[in-house]
Amino acid sequence: MKTRRFTAVHRVPSFLLRYAIKRAQLATPPSVAGARPAVTYATFRTSSTSIHHAIRASSRAAAVKAHALAPEHLMPLVSPRGRLPLTEKGLPIFGHVGNLAVRQAIILPRREADFVVAVRDPIAVAASMMSAFHTWWPAGLEKRITEPGFIESPTALDMIEREFFGTFPRHMMLGWLSHDMVAGIGWDPFAHAFDRESGATRYDHGPWRLLVLRTELPDERKNTLLRDFLARPAIRIEHTNDALGFGPERRGLIRAVHRVIARNPAWIDSVVEDPRARHFWPEASLEKFRAKWRAGPRD
Repeated sequence: MKTRRFTAVHRVPSFLLRYAIKRAQLATPPSVAGARPAVTYATFRTSSTSIHHAIRASSRAAAVKAHALAPEHLMPLVSPRGRLPLTEKGLPIFGHVGNLAVRQAIILPRREADFVVAVRDPIAVAASMMSAFHTWWPAGLEKRITEPGFIESPTALDMIEREFFGTFPRHMMLGWLSHDMVAGIGWDPFAHAFDRESGATRYDHGPWRLLVLRTELPDERKNTLLRDFLARPAIRIEHTNDALGFGPERRGLIRAVHRVIARNPAWIDSVVEDPRARHFWPEASLEKFRAKWRAGPRD
């Protein structure tokens, strides 16, 4: 599949500099850095930024965030400003410093590293992606989103629904687990048992250790898991929303996306009943997801 040609040449030097720095950090031996490199590996909108920042602030050892590691999901250099192209499996192709640095400095040379893999309610991931990233908004929405009352009008809801159930990657969370992890690090999460009751499980895979955790766990629980897994006692999660990049219309858009999801209960059921979701969440949690998304936004 052909990808869009990158045109914003002025961004290339900054990208290359950051890429070179991250590659050098990841290649530093643990005996010098004080610990193995730590990779926060997750798809979009999974609270991975908060986890990564907590890990990075806790030690001088290398810490990097990666959203995709499979070769078919990596675009050379930086991504275009517009909508990301998708593979045939519905996952985006994009350039990201962390992705490429981890691929070149950790995956290909099979250098020792620790991976923290974050998973989140798959419907919440889709809803958050649609409301957070304007590159995936329906055509025409950005021009009208600030009009009083427009965002929750029938016109806007129909517009969002067509996009959400069209080419938008609404299966991003489960699709990423199915395709990026297998092709990216050669490890299939669904081939290994997961402790659904505790919400976290450790694994060993070649030179890499993995901690897979559900991000709805309480922060103190996540802190304990991360401190123990990485042997970094200073880890403390503090939440951020630095990926949003747009104004106060977000609240209305979130409500509109939630309304669109609520009026499509068959899709909600398909996600809740997907065996891949049931691999990570117990029945009680999945039924809470079903009830929450069917109910729509709170008034």
